[in-house]
Amino acid sequence: MHRSQIIWRGKTYRVYNQIFPHIRVVSHRQLHGWWPGKRECTSERLLINPYSGCSINCQFCYARSFPGWFQLFRKYGIVVVAEDFDIQVGEQLDSIDVATCGYLSPVTDPFQPLNEKFQLSEKIIAQFVKRNIPIEFITKAKVPEIVLEMMVENHHNFGQISILTPDENLRRILVPQGASTSDLFENFNRMSRKGIFAVLRIDPVFPFITDEKTHLQEIVMRAQDCGVKHIVASVLDIPVATRYEVLNWIRENFGYDIYEKYKNLYTERIGNYFHACLDYRLMIFEYLRELADKYKMTFALCMEYKLHNGKIEGLNKYFMSSTNCEGIDIPVYIRKGKKFYPAADCSGNCLNCTNPICGIDDLAMGKPGSKKDWKLKDYKRWSTILE
Repeated sequence: MHRSQIIWRGKTYRVYNQIFPHIRVVSHRQLHGWWPGKRECTSERLLINPYSGCSINCQFCYARSFPGWFQLFRKYGIVVVAEDFDIQVGEQLDSIDVATCGYLSPVTDPFQPLNEKFQLSEKIIAQFVKRNIPIEFITKAKVPEIVLEMMVENHHNFGQISILTPDENLRRILVPQGASTSDLFENFNRMSRKGIFAVLRIDPVFPFITDEKTHLQEIVMRAQDCGVKHIVASVLDIPVATRYEVLNWIRENFGYDIYEKYKNLYTERIGNYFHACLDYRLMIFEYLRELADKYKMTFALCMEYKLHNGKIEGLNKYFMSSTNCEGIDIPVYIRKGKKFYPAADCSGNCLNCTNPICGIDDLAMGKPGSKKDWKLKDYKRWSTILE
């Protein structure tokens, strides 16, 4: 049943049903860095989310547990489109003289089916490219050719492709509106031909569903054949807020026995997420790291933790073989005229930095007690420091 309108927080919105149900809003959100809390991401980023909700429609998506507009997607299956957000992004980039790599997107897929209509992701990438600020994307979709053509202009631009399984039938269950498995691997081939750094994300691994070692090895081998040199991995976390929804989806699609195994495996609560028990996760990560080493690829984890003496501890330090978790070293950029250029010849590993040769003391986050979450106002403040 299609809706023609919806009332959300006391306001009525027209619902458009072309491609995927969505509403259109004027967003005043600002570019910002990583969120406060337990941070494992080594490099600073400017996070960009043009869509709240995702028409790829993965039932396990963490975004379904997020507040605000994301609850409209969770409860009613309606995506919120930030119309003309690319213009606001351009204006915000013009307001700063210090920039870090853009991250498109940390929450929802930038090339989801709805983007075919609005092309916000292409327009946002163009805003970064025009100013020579690096940008990355993460996707389970086919990457538009125009995106790759734009990204060749800066060797710090890169892309990450999520491939969860080599089994196309299983892929259709896990990622209903994503690209086919063959198209996902072809993304890598297309990027390699253009010299764009590419990352394989096996993120997340589904216990008892996608964790068969031969399948994981097949993904890694095929990615390496396509020119990929870095892997990022995680095991599925289940948000506390959507636990029953995710488990019911597991039962409906994979049967009662798997459902029971999940209930028994997901016993470790860390913050707002249930994690698979530590021994299981360590086993998966050890195997994936072995594969990465075998095939001459670097490796890192994404947002993986354990509780140690009541404190949250990141696991990346035990498994990461690269300098930065995304496998590529990107320095901070500063404005010189109308365009931006590297501030210094550094690795961009801000999280572990104690000597900021970029000139921004705040970004030396390896110092004890340092702040690790930054907003647009901080970028503006750093801009005045470097004047």
